[in-house]
Amino acid sequence: MTRREIVERGALGVGAVICLMLALVLGLLALDVARSRDALAQSDVQYRITPGKTGMWRASTHVPFDLAVTLIGTDDDVELRRAVRSMRLARLDDPTVSLSDPEIALLRNDAQARLDALVAGDADVKTKSRAAGLLGVLGLAHLGSETQDRVALLGATVANLQLAIALDPTNDEAKYNLELARSSGRAASS
Repeated sequence: MTRREIVERGALGVGAVICLMLALVLGLLALDVARSRDALAQSDVQYRITPGKTGMWRASTHVPFDLAVTLIGTDDDVELRRAVRSMRLARLDDPTVSLSDPEIALLRNDAQARLDALVAGDADVKTKSRAAGLLGVLGLAHLGSETQDRVALLGATVANLQLAIALDPTNDEAKYNLELARSSGRAASS
């Protein structure tokens, strides 16, 4: 066997190993994609049963850097779900909740930060509209308990709801909440 034949066989062997490794990585990536999709559906059900559970909407993956999540494009969906979860756990609809409770304040701040990031980020228009509308809902909840800076808070709430409608004119929740905010403003100024 000549030196050239040995080099060619070695190159073929290295090429075969590289192809095998690539096939393995792609197989693991396909498994991660399937797991990530399943995790969304399963966690949506789990959220309805136990909204306080942590670690929802993410599957354990084999390929690093959440490549599967990036490929299927569910980052924004997960962030919106987590913001809604924080809002629900902050009990916005319960007027007896004390805003001085640090856990409630942290949950509301978490929701606001996630929603702000979605509105400012590169999410699709419907997701941005939903996030802006939910920022308006947070503002409405604060209006019910806030005694200072109500004018600024009302202005920010109305601006978020108007943004939600501008982004998605079919966002009926934002339209309803905008009217609610405006009527709250009229009632406060009377």
